[in-house]
Amino acid sequence: MAYEPQDDPYGSTRGEGTRFIKFETRDGVARLTLSRAPANVLSIEMMEEISAALDALEYQREVKLVVISADGKYFSAGFELADHQGDRAYLMLENFHRIFDGLVKLDKPTLAVVGGAAFGAGSILAAACDFALAGASARFGHPEIKGGVFNPLAAALLPRLVGRKKAMEILLLGGALSAADAERVGLITRAVPDDKLEAEVAQLVQRFQEGSAPVLQLARRAVAGGLDLLLPDAARHAEDVYLNQLLGTEDVAEGLSAVMAKRKPVWKDR
Repeated sequence: MAYEPQDDPYGSTRGEGTRFIKFETRDGVARLTLSRAPANVLSIEMMEEISAALDALEYQREVKLVVISADGKYFSAGFELADHQGDRAYLMLENFHRIFDGLVKLDKPTLAVVGGAAFGAGSILAAACDFALAGASARFGHPEIKGGVFNPLAAALLPRLVGRKKAMEILLLGGALSAADAERVGLITRAVPDDKLEAEVAQLVQRFQEGSAPVLQLARRAVAGGLDLLLPDAARHAEDVYLNQLLGTEDVAEGLSAVMAKRKPVWKDR
């Protein structure tokens, strides 16, 4: 269910070949921008475009970071209200699940940049990313319960992120969290002053750009692949990635040589 905004955020031009998002890759960074006025409400059609963009990243081995942001004052107000009804409800959840699966399986680190309200599916979209930076005025929450529904993926993911009791409070009471509260409970990585959000994002993006693409991707794979495993199995998974995938890259040799020579590594991204 979508949160109903009180004013309309400004829109922007669409990306080539898409109606509701902008998507580009440059300098090792893929940028996916939600761009559907007035509040980046996630319709079925918009979610199909997001999934297609995530799928397109599979073979872009040079990508070191995927940044998901939004045009305007809202990150996303959640699902399209009309999509909750009839056969479209199934399609709505299937397409959102596809986005979630895409984020989980993606071997590139992901960063959500939240400059405004993120409610319902919009809140979960940000929380599902590996990193989430939010401006101090941003708000998060799940008002769906007030309209007689709930978000199934939020019901599954939130207890894992913020714990059972806080998840129950967020989902069953339908209140909103400030960015500071979202950071405190673990829903986002960090809340920063609104006027410093852009600079914080640029700094984080630069740190990724300075890294090795395969090393970052494989480290992310080691963590993500073990999240739902018991500790011994998660350790074996990470060791397998390390021994059988990471050590076969050229950048491992370069990185170790650079450390021993006390110089900055020159990554080949392979």
